[in-house]
Amino acid sequence: MEFDELKTTSCVARAALAVCSGLLLLQGCSPQANVASSQPSISNPYTDLEREFDALVAENDVVTAGAAIITDGHVAWTGNFGEQAPGIMASERTLYNVGSITKTVAAETILRLVSDGTLSLDASMSPVWVDPDLQDDNRHELLTPRVALTHSTGFPNWRYFTKNGKLAFNADPGTSFTYSGEGYEYLATYSEKLTDQKFEALVQEHVFDPIGIENASYSIDKAYFNNIAQAKAPDGSFPGHYCYPDNGYCRSEGSSTPADDLVISVNDFALFLISVMNSDGYDKSVTADRDTVHVKKAEANNTILCDSTKYAQCPIAQGYGLGWEVLDFGDRQIVSHGGSDWHELALAYFDTQSKDGVIIFLNAPSNDALKVMPKAISLLDADSPMIELYQRWLRQAEAAADPD
Repeated sequence: MEFDELKTTSCVARAALAVCSGLLLLQGCSPQANVASSQPSISNPYTDLEREFDALVAENDVVTAGAAIITDGHVAWTGNFGEQAPGIMASERTLYNVGSITKTVAAETILRLVSDGTLSLDASMSPVWVDPDLQDDNRHELLTPRVALTHSTGFPNWRYFTKNGKLAFNADPGTSFTYSGEGYEYLATYSEKLTDQKFEALVQEHVFDPIGIENASYSIDKAYFNNIAQAKAPDGSFPGHYCYPDNGYCRSEGSSTPADDLVISVNDFALFLISVMNSDGYDKSVTADRDTVHVKKAEANNTILCDSTKYAQCPIAQGYGLGWEVLDFGDRQIVSHGGSDWHELALAYFDTQSKDGVIIFLNAPSNDALKVMPKAISLLDADSPMIELYQRWLRQAEAAADPD
């Protein structure tokens, strides 16, 4: 497959795009002046940011990093740092494995199918699809698209985590938060049987094509391999794309999952995030449902710990909406999702009121990436509530590695 050269979208290159003179602040950074693309002499206001981000990557064993700032619903800045592969610098064409952020693309596909009347959020999936492992458990009748999108299926994250490798309920559906890739697999299979289309085709038709996303792959396709940022195992080796160094397992070509392993460029994910901000493909009622906290997590696992936070505000609710994690401040919400695996750490979020957003993709061994993420967020959004979250995870990881 041939890859078209992406157009770099920046505050200087985009006509009529206004930029902030400083870093993004979700609390109120707004455009100050229009900048025409016919004025190439205008300096890049993000030069200092790029220099600091580049140094952060170089000094912390991050192989590749991509980032974006979205201001008022427009791409204000994107950057790619480090190497895509040995001797090949990262660029706008670099594709990043975004891990569980893949679920947001699946969720947005479902919301568009809800909007066009193809499926209902609250219809039982059992008349169309019941996993063979659940045939003898009548609780499968309680499984709905809403339950899957809000991570309340009661499933484990993956069935292979169970002793017998079979899918089973750890909790009654709809009663509690149980983060689950299996829930998304279940929903995707249901959608396929309902529409008689592969889920990847539904993603292409309802999300990628309308937005104009071309540099992304939902399935394992060797045509994209030359552009995917190469992962580095702890011993410094490259185990292969979609491979795991600890056991040698590699996902097979042509396979896909709605829950993991999407590869996409920073520029194209920024287009996707802006589309979500604008609720493209569905109406305000679906948007309100998406941005409502339907299922709460255990308080200790909240993004903001209100009794100890340094963040300026405490949300009135926090937990999962439809496919996204939501911090609800009443007049505005911060909508987010993260992704992590042995070789990557990814984060994307936006403010529903200001339509400001941040994207950070880190290709590095997970512990190295976790050390960098709080600093990377600080560079792009100094007042972000996500900084404390990743600092907390870092402390927990360090404590686990050195319990003494």
